[in-house]
Amino acid sequence: MADLLGDLADLRRRAREDRHAYPFPLLFFGVASFLALPLYAPVEEPTRAFAVRHPVLLALYWLVVLVAGGLATVWWYRRRGARVGIETSTRGYLGASVIGLIGLSGPVVGVALEALPFRFYSETGVGLIVLAVATVLWRRGAPRVATSTAAVLGTAVLQHDQPAIAPFIAIGLGLVVLASLERSTRFTTTTAAYLVALCLSAAFTPLAVPQPTAWTTGSVVVLPGLVLLLGGLVGLRRG
Repeated sequence: MADLLGDLADLRRRAREDRHAYPFPLLFFGVASFLALPLYAPVEEPTRAFAVRHPVLLALYWLVVLVAGGLATVWWYRRRGARVGIETSTRGYLGASVIGLIGLSGPVVGVALEALPFRFYSETGVGLIVLAVATVLWRRGAPRVATSTAAVLGTAVLQHDQPAIAPFIAIGLGLVVLASLERSTRFTTTTAAYLVALCLSAAFTPLAVPQPTAWTTGSVVVLPGLVLLLGGLVGLRRG
């Protein structure tokens, strides 16, 4: 009887590992992060901390990457599920990706915040609090309208206050949802490390320097991009 229970537990573990498809999005977004480095070339005389030479091109690049990466991830999960017979639902991830894209509407958020009769001490803190509320609502099965609204507002405020890492916030939002669906210790650890790397990158990247270079402006992508690549490679080796 003990041997039978042991074999059953082993089969369940193998089934969970077979359905894991998380290395693909990690590698996709990790490679895309480093490919974006040339687009972070700063203007010759910056008027603000984060000012790149071709902001429209950079914004279009990340828009294409986020849309293509989200759709490709959904396709990859469904393809993997069809092959192994166990599919991880990607509806939550798709919703998180859409929220991340909507949150990139920084100018709209800026106008709305300026119209308020008061000012927040820290917009980043406000964004994190609202996202935490959205997470609690989601975990407790609150109405989708309330959860989505809170998630969009929190993400938009956070991305508006941290424009240098705005695309990476959108990526992180999707990874958090995927990690909760995958229930993989390695993927959850990688996602947590990515969020820590994102915070460190936003806090310590030397954007406001007298003579910025492509390296000082673009170094904001290096740490989170490296975590994504390493997490994806480890997942491929052990998956």
